[in-house]
Amino acid sequence: MSYFEAHDVAPVPNGEDKAFWENCAQRRLTFQQCGACQAVTHPPISVCPHCQSIERGWMNAPAEATVFSYTWIHSAAHESVTRSLPYNVVVVEFPGLPGVRLISNVIDAERSSLHIGDAVTLVWEDIGGGMSLPRFRLAGLTKS
Repeated sequence: MSYFEAHDVAPVPNGEDKAFWENCAQRRLTFQQCGACQAVTHPPISVCPHCQSIERGWMNAPAEATVFSYTWIHSAAHESVTRSLPYNVVVVEFPGLPGVRLISNVIDAERSSLHIGDAVTLVWEDIGGGMSLPRFRLAGLTKS
């Protein structure tokens, strides 16, 4: 089952993040890496914020992350998620990649079971049209 019941809103890639979404469609979570100084950044941008190089490449992200922050949404901002209320929105960070964070959701999390600092594991959700979205599951939970 999908995290959200309806998928009326899907990513619309642009020039900067097109490769990110293409990789997600192949179930590969990747982050941009500078070809000059090797700094890793997300979201994708055309110039390295550390050394101003335009040499940009992609690296595979770790499948494990940590909850940096989260909130529970109780009011729908779009009608397509009304029946999914309440749902969580999390910011996860990745070991060894300081400052790199990703906004997503932790599936199968109960309100009382989600905490800052929790270990989470990457899972993929197919939303149709050849697109998959990176979601997370609390580490140690098995797929039911």
